[in-house]
Amino acid sequence: MDRKEYIGLLSGQIRCKRALPFVTRELEMHIEEQKKDFLAEGMSECEAEELAVKEMGDPVEVGIMMDGIHRPKMNWPLIFLIGFISAAGFGAWYYLNNWLAGGEGRAAECVLNYTKRYLFYTAAGFLCMVGICYMDYTWFAAKAKRIMLAYCGVLTAIVCFLTPTPGMEDVLDEIVLNALWIMPFLFVPLYCGVLYSYRGEGVSGLLKGAAWMMPIAAPLLFYSNRLELLLFLLILAAVLSYAVYSGMFRIPVKRAIAGIWGATVLLCAGILSSERFVQGAFSSKEYEEFMLRCRDIVQGLVEGSRAIGSAGEAMKDSYRFLELSGVFTAGNEFVLTYTAMCFGTFAFAAVVLVIAALLLKLISMAVKQKNKLGRVTGIGCGLLLLLHGAGYVLANAGVIMPEQIYCPFSVGGREVMVTYVLMGVVLSIYRYQNISET
Repeated sequence: MDRKEYIGLLSGQIRCKRALPFVTRELEMHIEEQKKDFLAEGMSECEAEELAVKEMGDPVEVGIMMDGIHRPKMNWPLIFLIGFISAAGFGAWYYLNNWLAGGEGRAAECVLNYTKRYLFYTAAGFLCMVGICYMDYTWFAAKAKRIMLAYCGVLTAIVCFLTPTPGMEDVLDEIVLNALWIMPFLFVPLYCGVLYSYRGEGVSGLLKGAAWMMPIAAPLLFYSNRLELLLFLLILAAVLSYAVYSGMFRIPVKRAIAGIWGATVLLCAGILSSERFVQGAFSSKEYEEFMLRCRDIVQGLVEGSRAIGSAGEAMKDSYRFLELSGVFTAGNEFVLTYTAMCFGTFAFAAVVLVIAALLLKLISMAVKQKNKLGRVTGIGCGLLLLLHGAGYVLANAGVIMPEQIYCPFSVGGREVMVTYVLMGVVLSIYRYQNISET
């Protein structure tokens, strides 16, 4: 049996046609290496190739074995775990808000209305995550530049040209602000694809990759969210540093990473010192005092909670007064604080450990990928979720008080969809890890 016939029989056993070029190239390499060994022993060209092909084994059996290796594989255990955590989080949110509302009156009706809305977004987000698992993430990476530019163009048009009709100003503001806030989250996996497109281009590739940070930063400049801009700057710097470290640009690693983080520190200092990043009509001093007051209130609620069990009606009444005063709004920003009030600080810690373990698992899956695009993209998505999760925990513990809080797995509207999209990208990377050559 000659080489062409052998590879043809073996290829017929491979069900994933996208993996065929990779499998064929792998077979060619093995046959060629074995052929060289036989030629070194003094065999003729024809004899060496025939024996090298024979040494590969039965083409059908080898093909079946390679079909089991080189095909998409869903991580169903992790998907079911995410579904369980999502359902548990939704149930806890509903219970906590009913507990705070007292189960009657207008507050209870408001909770019911939000429950219907959040249930829809949670279910839609989970189904979206599973759908993304079946999509090849490398397809999006190949078109990342065009998608990012189109995305930016749409948002810019909304901000600059869309005029609200009378009576629709509040609705429009909510849509625009949600888009401005959510948009950069979805840019991170696209940005990783852009970085990969400049692989091997040296310093010019690094500079081009750094310049593509602007489409991500621009929406946050409109929104004036200091914490988000800082977090994204740190995430993008980490992704860019990893790309350099992995040899993607083939430049001196230490000097390039030092330059990246030197520029990052200067930009962070500029953001922190700028009054541009203070929301609303507050002066800088008034805004700082307001945020400190919020932080002190959260600290008081957590410190007044028991280790196990409810803190009692007095604590709940204190919360109601603060809610009515406009310091907080019922919803998702302080679910962990509510958890400590209702179930105790041990429950607070248990929830944090479960979410942290899941996010670290996602990052671990990304780090173990063989291809650079999968590693960079997975690490970028994982870091984004992990750092926001850490910020959410610190805010709910009263350590910090950011302008706006986002937590992976929080019950919510459009923002919860983003969490599922990012997790879907990481799961897609895992699914295609054995057939991707990038």
